[in-house]
Amino acid sequence: MMTEVRSQRMGRLPAASRLQAITEMVDAGSSISIAGLAEQYSVSMETIRRDIAALEKEGLVYRVHGGAMPAGRSASINIRVNNLSLEKAAIGALAARLIEKDEWIFLTHGSTTLSVARALNDGPPISVMTNMPAIAEALHGGTKHRVVLTGGEYNHADGALGGQQVLEAISECVFDTVIMGTYGINPVHGLVEAEKYYQHLKRLLCQRSSRRIFVADHSKFGASGPYVSVPLSEIGIIVTDYAPPKDFVTVFNESGVKVIYPSTIGTKQHDL
Repeated sequence: MMTEVRSQRMGRLPAASRLQAITEMVDAGSSISIAGLAEQYSVSMETIRRDIAALEKEGLVYRVHGGAMPAGRSASINIRVNNLSLEKAAIGALAARLIEKDEWIFLTHGSTTLSVARALNDGPPISVMTNMPAIAEALHGGTKHRVVLTGGEYNHADGALGGQQVLEAISECVFDTVIMGTYGINPVHGLVEAEKYYQHLKRLLCQRSSRRIFVADHSKFGASGPYVSVPLSEIGIIVTDYAPPKDFVTVFNESGVKVIYPSTIGTKQHDL
């Protein structure tokens, strides 16, 4: 149910200040209504619609009828799968093209890796282990692809299995390729996570694989997190939707990170 913003009417704010205020409201976990914001900031509803569209393009909110809801990295999987969905589908298609017949791969849970799983159905038969039941469903496990779930405790918000059982399942295997999402990408430290458990999980996957592919939309570049999971020198490949910011290009080249995004296809090299 949409929670309408009801507060004392405010004078007009500069556009940048209004966008920041709307972002902070959404980050606080509240749904917002277009009508309520228009009244609060003394602007037209069309102005608020444009504000929300701009914030959605940056991956900061998710538009719903009449308003917006949180769409940040901590939003539930049901919200995240609909945020930047076209971009994630493009990432999924590119990542799937890197997988060869009969590979043994691991797909971590996440909205972007789910897009990879959907795209893999157009590719050759493979074997997949995952900690996300929705990925197993997307791969139509048991038809063309062999799919193994790790087991573990199910978290509805993430749509993922977690806990020690996941780590034990990974520890028993050696994968040809792991495809992982990430909480954020830091230009100095590498890939970062919000929780220590996922730091450990992704470090373990790197140890138990021959090749690493990370999938991340443009909103993850520069996004912060308290735990470093993978340093720049160990990343391998990043598949994304747009060219990374310029400050990332230099460090990626120096660290040997290959970056693939739609406009690189058809060129002789995929790296920046």
